[in-house]
Amino acid sequence: MRFRDEFSQHMRRVAAASDARAGALALAGEERIADSWRRSLELYRVDPEVPAAPRILSAAEVRERCGRIESFLQLARLGVGKLHSQIKDAGYCVLMTDADGSTVDFRGLPTIDHEFKSRGFRVGACWSEQDEGTCGVGTTLVDRAPILVHKGEHFRAYNIGITCSAAPIFGPDNDIMGVLNASALASPDDRRSQSVVFQLVAQNARFIENAWFIEANRHRWTLQIGGAGRGLEPERSYLLALDERGYVVQANFLAHVELLEHAGPLPRAFHEVFDLSADELLRAAHDRPGMPVALRRLTTGQALSAIVRVPEQRRVARRLVQGRHDFSTLTARDTRLVSDIQRLKRIVNSRLPILLLGETGSGKEAFAHAIHAQSERRDKPFVALNCAAIPENLIESELFGYREGAFTGAKAKGEAGKIQLSSGGTLFLDEIGDMPLPLQTRLLRVLAEGEVLRLGGTEPEKVDLNVICATHRDLESLVAAGRFREDLFYRLNAATFTLPPLRARSDRRDVLQQVFDEECAAAGRDIELPAELAEELMGYAWPGNIRQLRNTLRYAVAVCESDTMSREHLPDNILRALDEPPPAIALPRSDAEADERRRIVEAMEATGWRATEAAALIGMPRATFYRRLSRYGLGRGRFPSR
Repeated sequence: MRFRDEFSQHMRRVAAASDARAGALALAGEERIADSWRRSLELYRVDPEVPAAPRILSAAEVRERCGRIESFLQLARLGVGKLHSQIKDAGYCVLMTDADGSTVDFRGLPTIDHEFKSRGFRVGACWSEQDEGTCGVGTTLVDRAPILVHKGEHFRAYNIGITCSAAPIFGPDNDIMGVLNASALASPDDRRSQSVVFQLVAQNARFIENAWFIEANRHRWTLQIGGAGRGLEPERSYLLALDERGYVVQANFLAHVELLEHAGPLPRAFHEVFDLSADELLRAAHDRPGMPVALRRLTTGQALSAIVRVPEQRRVARRLVQGRHDFSTLTARDTRLVSDIQRLKRIVNSRLPILLLGETGSGKEAFAHAIHAQSERRDKPFVALNCAAIPENLIESELFGYREGAFTGAKAKGEAGKIQLSSGGTLFLDEIGDMPLPLQTRLLRVLAEGEVLRLGGTEPEKVDLNVICATHRDLESLVAAGRFREDLFYRLNAATFTLPPLRARSDRRDVLQQVFDEECAAAGRDIELPAELAEELMGYAWPGNIRQLRNTLRYAVAVCESDTMSREHLPDNILRALDEPPPAIALPRSDAEADERRRIVEAMEATGWRATEAAALIGMPRATFYRRLSRYGLGRGRFPSR
């Protein structure tokens, strides 16, 4: 009864808001909430009466989104877990979303998980303002600032019993990586009751943000800066990263807002911001290791102190730069990969476009590097562009370059694009399936004519191109759907190679050991990987493939304090997957059933673990094939033991 009354009252407020003149709406004295309600009404036209939980992405869509930010997620989960441990006993759940508001991590309590999930608090739930109207995650993404949205301040009536505290997590380039959110289904009406939780969310968001900054810049000189004479509080510190020239190339969000607001765009010479040169700073840090270095802002005279972090040694990366990117450095003892590599070696100098297919994280970029290093162009540039990682409105200038004055904010002298930079070498277009259609037309013209026209330019430039493309998408399906040009598809797939997922590779034990050795070398550690732990890791399906494996082992190496790795050093999500009880397996009762199981495994391996194609390969009806997968314990996220 009470909820029905609150629902009716809320709908009257929405109706009143829709009739109010611009600027007349006020909610709990919070202008940001009022602005969000206006957007929900006028811009997004969200229906406040929809009696349903948020939109939920499919498992495949969630995997794809997590794969894009897997390194960040591995580290961020520490902060999510820390916040959850602080507030779980008070009935709160914790979730983290990506930059679009889609939930990629969720922590609740077994006793109330069902209640939370019934209200849409689960992995895959979409909490953008476009989907839900005013809410913690969505409004934080729009305003780029922490916010508390308490009960009736939510726009949708379905959410008015919830309280949400949310804070953005910024990347080193000042872009939002995700949002940290804590919610409770029941709380006092007074929004001040949420002040402690709100502060904890903001603090943990800064913890994740700063930890990611340090990780992303671990091979650069980094500075943690605070007020002179005071301790350096991690959540209130300015973080800067310097390149080898002594230029500030990246800064955390707090430094962008408070420290560099008048210093101009990055990169910026250190001595143009502070009263020391970069050389003087590093000398002072060398003379007194671990001690703060005094410095002063030039614009305000503010006295500060900085702790200087020494960059990690690039042991593995240095070897790769010295020519060890070719096929000899790839772990490839899988029969199909060995055959593909032999074919690739024969065509690397043929100027044929090469198309690499495979799941996210399966090693397509490593293969592209190897192709370039094997070719006669090895001493020329290898230039990569991820078509899915750059906003659509920036891809054109990134790929084709631009002339001066081509658009607002363009550099005074213009800039060459990836195509011009790769001339004579190799251009690697990753996730080509995500390239917008208009740019596909321009790329096709470049490939056909060997000329590129910069944005805003009038004269085309000659280029000598060798193109490698990669995607995890089914390009033929995209062509059929009108989302990828057919003529570009046929130009790019002159030589097509499919990389198998890690779970389907016969050499996955070798891959595991090589990745582990590389991560130990990069961290300067000598750690043993016990055989029993290696076997357990081999039994996991690795949906994120080699990229997920590498990030998992990088995390484990970082937290391992002994000379031997153990299960406790693995990330929580991997432990949960390994501890998941295996499905009930019906053992083959006859030689015929054993042979059938063997044929199914071989078909799955041959088709990259795609059940529909495997069923067709052995001529079994798809429904029967799925029943056999379940019967023989092959349908779960674990690689089968033979």
